[in-house]
Amino acid sequence: MSLINKIKWVLGIALVFLLVLTTNLVDRQNFRVMRDSLEAIYADRLVAQDIIFDLNRQIRDLEGNYLANDFSTAASRSWAGNADQAIQRFAATTLTRQEEEVFRGLKASLKDLKEREAGLVAGDNSRAAVLEALNRAKQDLVSLSAIQLEEGRRELFAGKKAVSSAELFTQLEIGALVVLALCVQVLILYSPGLDRELSE
Repeated sequence: MSLINKIKWVLGIALVFLLVLTTNLVDRQNFRVMRDSLEAIYADRLVAQDIIFDLNRQIRDLEGNYLANDFSTAASRSWAGNADQAIQRFAATTLTRQEEEVFRGLKASLKDLKEREAGLVAGDNSRAAVLEALNRAKQDLVSLSAIQLEEGRRELFAGKKAVSSAELFTQLEIGALVVLALCVQVLILYSPGLDRELSE
């Protein structure tokens, strides 16, 4: 095998290797985006939505107690402890800038609710003041819930985009491999010296 033929073989194999390597790196990035998107949908959106649902249920139960004129301090202490745990769990999720703002508002609303509740037990606040604080906390929870839906949609869109990109690159990779295979065949099989020998 002559030096030119060896160079042709090396170039052909190097082209195929570079194409496969490049598409593999692009596919790896797309799969990383898909994985991160799926993890974010679960860990940061579904878990957060579950926490919001739990807090909302606790606040509605507390509101029902106050509307029924049940000012039990035991129920209040139980609610406050559960709310603190839920707040800590929610803070452990990844928050967007908008989510952080609403979350700060929720924490302030819950703190105000606890203070007004304590004032009601002590006779300093009215039931209407506690119900007003409950309504603010519910509004913050509704806002957080809407953010979860929007962010979940955004993560889903990012995952779909990565899948589409991976599919496109797979199709391009197949086409490029076919073209490269044909080029390698032409490079290897076409030998001007061999043509001259056969014609003589």
